[in-house]
Amino acid sequence: MQRFEYRAKEGPTKIKEGIIESQSIDTAIQKIMRLGIVPLDVSPVTIDPVKAGKSKQRASLSGFSFRKKVRLNEVVVFTRQISDLVDASISLLRSLKIVSEQTKNLEFKDVILTMHSIVKDGGSFSEALAQNKGIFSSLYVSMVRTGEGSGKLSVALQRLAVYLEKEQENRGKIKASLAYPSLIIIVGLITIFVLLSFVIPRLSIMFDDLNQALPLPTLLLVNISNVFGKIWWLMLGMLGFVIVLFKKWITSDPGRLCFDSFILRIPFLSGFIITVEVERFARTLATQVETGVPITVAIDSVVTVVSNLHLRNILKNVSAEVANGDSLVAALSRTEYFPDMAVNIISVGEETGRIEKGLYKVADTCSMQVDQITKTLISMLGPLVLIFIVTLVGFVVIAMLLPIFQMNLLIE
Repeated sequence: MQRFEYRAKEGPTKIKEGIIESQSIDTAIQKIMRLGIVPLDVSPVTIDPVKAGKSKQRASLSGFSFRKKVRLNEVVVFTRQISDLVDASISLLRSLKIVSEQTKNLEFKDVILTMHSIVKDGGSFSEALAQNKGIFSSLYVSMVRTGEGSGKLSVALQRLAVYLEKEQENRGKIKASLAYPSLIIIVGLITIFVLLSFVIPRLSIMFDDLNQALPLPTLLLVNISNVFGKIWWLMLGMLGFVIVLFKKWITSDPGRLCFDSFILRIPFLSGFIITVEVERFARTLATQVETGVPITVAIDSVVTVVSNLHLRNILKNVSAEVANGDSLVAALSRTEYFPDMAVNIISVGEETGRIEKGLYKVADTCSMQVDQITKTLISMLGPLVLIFIVTLVGFVVIAMLLPIFQMNLLIE
């Protein structure tokens, strides 16, 4: 298909610019008119192969940089800015230029300027995004490509901005719920390690002068501290080695699948993970369907946003069943982990021909459940971890004081 650059009149005074794909210039004009705007100028996009090659080369080299990497919140801000500018009928080229001037991250600024060059040389926005797969996901590129093809780029960008903002909000909630318990665990374990490795071995010397049998808790603590005091460096090395091995194992496909399958068997945690993944799946699929992506294509691309590998494999089977002619509701109802509530809501949407509304409803419901579970986690996990650490420290203190109390009883 060819690309055609157009200028069209929208309303009495509004002029809209953009690029549309079509078989011929006549078909392109018809597509533009179907968008409810009057074409003023339609011409084929000419691409200078030399410039396009240089632009792609700059895009490929942009990943090799020692400057600050592009974070999710920067991609969210970029998407929202581009979305608002395009929705205000500002051309994509000018929008990219404006956003690049407002971007403080030099690495991301170079990426945006490279995309600006690619679009200026006649390439599409989705092609420019695809040159930076480390920053923009395949889902992101797919939605922009669909928006370009349907002439609804501003709608696709709006949906993308909302989706990414919600994704960032969910990640923030999960991090916030784990921050306080993690801090308590780290401080508590460091305190116990210092006591066992350096403090107790020096204090236990005075027990040798008592010439009496030590209580069992004290004897156990002294023996453990002697081991820590002599080979603490070896134990730290072994811990580091185990962590490296675990990271290597969990990054492999078999290890990741085994770990993800295991955490889905943990009663309370499994419910939280499934709710988060269903919310992400439903919202992403709804966004794809709403922007005009066929359901079979949408499910294939949406599966990649599911982070749990075990659930991802299950949804791949769902995608295959839908591609073979089965309905989405029927395929989801046969899965082990997809909630019945979600299946029933999607079923209503499928029957009314507005499946995206059902999916959005599922996403909103799951989002509320995630909020409730997160609040429960914060209220329960912090005190439980604190009780665990206080119990360990209390055992150390009591074990050290027991011989002194025993000696006072003997003196009396």
